[in-house]
Amino acid sequence: MSKSFISILGTNDYLECCHSFNGQVSSKPVKYVQEDLIKFLCKDFTEQDEIRIFLTNEAKSKNWDDDGHNFSNEKLNNNIGLRRRLENMNLRCEIKPIEIKDGLSESEIWEIFQSIFDSFKEGEEVIVDITHSFRTLPMLMITLLNFAKQLKKIKVAGIYYAAFESLGAIQQIKKIPADERIVPILNLTAFSHLQEWTNATYDFINNLNIKSLKKLIKENKNISKKSKTPKDISDALNELNQKINDILICRGNAIFEYNFNLLKENILKLKEQNIDSKPFKALIDKLHEKIAKFSNTGINNLLYAIELSIEHGYYQQAITMLQETIVTAILINLGYDINERNYRQLVNRAFHIKKNDIPQEKWKDLSKEEKEVIKKIINCNLLSKSVNEYDYLTDIRNDINHGGFSNIPKKPESIIARLNNSFNNICPLLRSSLGDL
Repeated sequence: MSKSFISILGTNDYLECCHSFNGQVSSKPVKYVQEDLIKFLCKDFTEQDEIRIFLTNEAKSKNWDDDGHNFSNEKLNNNIGLRRRLENMNLRCEIKPIEIKDGLSESEIWEIFQSIFDSFKEGEEVIVDITHSFRTLPMLMITLLNFAKQLKKIKVAGIYYAAFESLGAIQQIKKIPADERIVPILNLTAFSHLQEWTNATYDFINNLNIKSLKKLIKENKNISKKSKTPKDISDALNELNQKINDILICRGNAIFEYNFNLLKENILKLKEQNIDSKPFKALIDKLHEKIAKFSNTGINNLLYAIELSIEHGYYQQAITMLQETIVTAILINLGYDINERNYRQLVNRAFHIKKNDIPQEKWKDLSKEEKEVIKKIINCNLLSKSVNEYDYLTDIRNDINHGGFSNIPKKPESIIARLNNSFNNICPLLRSSLGDL
């Protein structure tokens, strides 16, 4: 994986100072923070890596090239620019200046965005200095890095800012000897990590996708090391992920029989962990909120799984689960085994008979025992009240499962509307019929 150091060069006439970073203090004063940042952070850079300095025309003339900021004869030819200073460091990597606009208009800001984005290599590791970024550029950089992480799979190794202003007003700082001006370098990488947490949170809340969240927790040292029982976190998230997969792959029995109350308790217990990660702690309530409507076992679990599927656009799963939930409710009502395939097929057959008013003398392919079961199912009040909805669901389920290959395929919006209508009609019917089951 290649590495790069990225910095935006400013236009001010900077004072020489030393820098402190991770308990280290630079050995001698330097004019440009990039000099010390590169010493601290880029020791292992090779020929495959790059230092990219983005600069405007003014920054180029004043601070990249030699002899900038010459306001008097005394200072003539006295300023060594950043380019020569970096060249004198005998670095193994390539030093690449890249010209950018001033960023004084929206269009110029977008041009800067494009210039920096285009410089990224696929999958590279990036170290970013935002010390002298002009006004809006730090915010632009944070957004840009998140964008590049998604599109170019870059890894942000660090974001740094030298807090020169912490030394006081400029007139006071000038009175301090250069080797006593110790400027702290702040690590702002957490802002990049916050974007990752934001993406993972969005993915879970809006798409029921927990993979990014699990990956972040696994990689987060504050969670993996400071938690007394990191296995609890892993187990709770794995269990939640399993239940989400059960919904997305229509594992109705696993949802029906699962004790969600225990999972909810385990997720809330994560609040008691000694974890120094504010994004994770804020997420716990959201994780719990998503499964709050589930109970220990029963039909209500299936109905809420359907509700979640509709909410997040998993319509095919919702249609399948809703129709199978009707079958399950009827079997519960009559005391039959909900997992017995033959009984489930007989319920489907009973709906067909009821809908088309097929007389008993035409049930020739059924055994005597099956005919008795069919009679009980047909006489079930729940079947009578849901026969039309079941028929609608059969129609749209077939349309979807056959990929819409028919003479008159249904439009997606009509399928979604039909699903929502059926769900709204069936929910109260099932709940009134089965109570808390």
